[in-house]
Amino acid sequence: MRRWLLVAGLGLACSKRDVPPPASNAAPPATAAAPTDAPACPQTGTWAECSVVYRLERAGLAPKIDSTAKPAEQALGGTPLMLKIGLSARLEVHLFPDSAARLSASSKLDRRDFVSGTSPQTIRRERTLIESANLLGLLTSINAHQRERVSDALVAGPPQPEQPKQPQVLSPVKTGR
Repeated sequence: MRRWLLVAGLGLACSKRDVPPPASNAAPPATAAAPTDAPACPQTGTWAECSVVYRLERAGLAPKIDSTAKPAEQALGGTPLMLKIGLSARLEVHLFPDSAARLSASSKLDRRDFVSGTSPQTIRRERTLIESANLLGLLTSINAHQRERVSDALVAGPPQPEQPKQPQVLSPVKTGR
């Protein structure tokens, strides 16, 4: 009997009848934004800063914009974009209005100071030269796998404009009767 009285006493002591109800001025739960079909970056067939970052993110490289870094090749012109990839790699991207402007600017470079994304570096640790449409990239990295991944992601080309869909015309099925 004592046990029952003890349990009943504890039950009453722990009940929360005198606690006021929760305040109703709490913020409503956040709702997820509706997904949009429009891309965040224009697909014009040329590179833009957002498309470079997006492509590298999709390649699993986790680029970070480095707003404090200055381009080493300032004579190239174009719009510079400095990215940090991983712990120590640095990608200097120059975006031009078109591929002709990129070709003109790239002629100022001494090609002996650079290697392609698939060529092995020498003991001089050359930077990797990446050219695609209106983009000229200079990658500083000694990791051969990383150099190849960055190069492959950018050499694949800029996002292309979406083509209008053509209606499909189905031809009648001929039966052999």
